[in-house]
Amino acid sequence: MNFAELKELILADYNRYHHIRGGILHVYISNIEFQIIFWFRVLSYLKSIKLGQILYIILKLPYEYITHILSVSLPIGTTIGGGLSFPHHGFNIVLNQTITIGNNCTIMQGVTIGSSKNNNNGIPTIGNNVIICAGAIIIGNVKIGDYSVIGAGSVVVHDVPAGAVVAGNPAKIISHKGREISTGYIKR
Repeated sequence: MNFAELKELILADYNRYHHIRGGILHVYISNIEFQIIFWFRVLSYLKSIKLGQILYIILKLPYEYITHILSVSLPIGTTIGGGLSFPHHGFNIVLNQTITIGNNCTIMQGVTIGSSKNNNNGIPTIGNNVIICAGAIIIGNVKIGDYSVIGAGSVVVHDVPAGAVVAGNPAKIISHKGREISTGYIKR
């Protein structure tokens, strides 16, 4: 990652918090979720460049403290596109470091995205403009299509096609209005 890409990712994340009045500094000060995402981006950048290693080590400690207090597992270097949002105080979020998440993904509280022990069952891949509601679990070698919505408390163990709304345990398609829901949610 280069500095221009870092700046682009941070601005995309900031744009997801457009409902908060003020500039990026005001959003940073008033929103702990944005702070976590901001430092995730900065630390991922610093880890990727040679000259950033000392700063990375110093800044990683406060990041680990904040994420520990909020019970957010967002490993540095995880592949996540711009526009990440943790609305509703993103507490108790667990993300596996090897997953891939696309642009404009919304992750509510209590979400787990990962794999079984040692990644034996594969790693989830989350598309663009996906909403993952509270308490959802996405596990194994599954692909979540663009503009999908994962319902609260759902357990996803199979692929979800683009634009689908799924719910239940195991998750089943209940609608194909995911594009309308996620587009409306992102524009709020």
